[in-house]
Parts: sequence; C-alpha cells; structure tokens
Amino acid sequence: MKLSKSLAILLFISLTLQSFGQIKKINIEKSLLNWTGKAAFSSYTLTGHIKPKRGEIEIKNDRIIALTMVIDMKSINHEYKDLVKHLKSKDFFEVKKFEEANFELTKPSAIKDNIAVLTGNMTIKNVTYQESITINLQDNYNSISFKTLLDRTKYGIKFNSPNFFKKLKENAIADEFKLEGTLNLEVN
Repeated sequence: MKLSKSLAILLFISLTLQSFGQIKKINIEKSLLNWTGKAAFSSYTLTGHIKPKRGEIEIKNDRIIALTMVIDMKSINHEYKDLVKHLKSKDFFEVKKFEEANFELTKPSAIKDNIAVLTGNMTIKNVTYQESITINLQDNYNSISFKTLLDRTKYGIKFNSPNFFKKLKENAIADEFKLEGTLNLEVN
C-alpha cells in the first residue's frame, strides 16, 4: 500500500510540474558555445569559443513557452590572440561598445521527439533579426544542443565579405558563421 501511495504522490508531482511548467536557468559554468568562421573561397576554417552570460527556458506540457539567452561577447576566444583582438574590434563585433548578444524566443515551440524549432529575435551589435534555430533536448530536458548558421552581414559585420567587396580573393571571409553548443540547465 505504501508503494502505490508513493507512486501516486510522485505522479501527482510530475503532472503538476508539467502542467505549471518549469523554469530552468542555463548553467553557464557547464555550458559551452563554439563559433566557426571560414574563408569564402576555400575550405579554411577557424573555430573558437564564446561563453553564455545568463539565460533561462520555460517548458510546459512539451512546449517551450519562453527562452532567453545572453552571450558574453567579451569572452570570444581562440588560440590566435591577434585573431581575438580583430574579432573584438570595430571590423567585427566591437565588443567594447556591444558587450552582449542575445536571443529571445518570440513564439512558443512544440517539442516533438526531443526536437524543437525556436523562432526568436537574435540581437548582435544592437541589430535585431528573426532567426530560427533547431535544438535537441536531452537528459529529461536538462540539456540543449544546437548548431545554426548566422549571416554576420545582417548584423552590420561586413569586413572582407565577398558580397560587399567584390574584388577580394583569398582574403574573403564567408558571410555565414556557425554557432553551436551545449547548454546545460538547472531547475530554479
């Protein structure tokens, strides 16, 4: 009798949490974001890291109701220190002026087979565009992984873009860069 009563209590708690939703914070110490930029006309690529600053997600009834994530642009990193300095300059992300980038969900997203497509506003250098990002939720919705391509030129980052500087050859940098990562979550 005690076992069935315990199971009933656990089931009630689980259904209650699912009905009211859970708000989970991004654990910034256990989360990792990578960026990859590439040459426009060759296969040359460079990959580095960047850190989330804060964020949270609200999940209710297998739907993502809200999500915000702030990225610390000052944390952009790579083994080549000159590259890091250039990425932080006015040619690219101008981090002294724009210390953060962020993403905010603009409409709820259904989770099906642990996959959801997030539609929201991405803001980089104080320029905002709607982006769609496919995510994979794992570990009972306690971890999110994703990989997406972003067009840097939409956000005013045109340095060595083949679309704006037609005569560039080996120095041209692809307009799209890849942002991918794993965000580990913790219940508030």
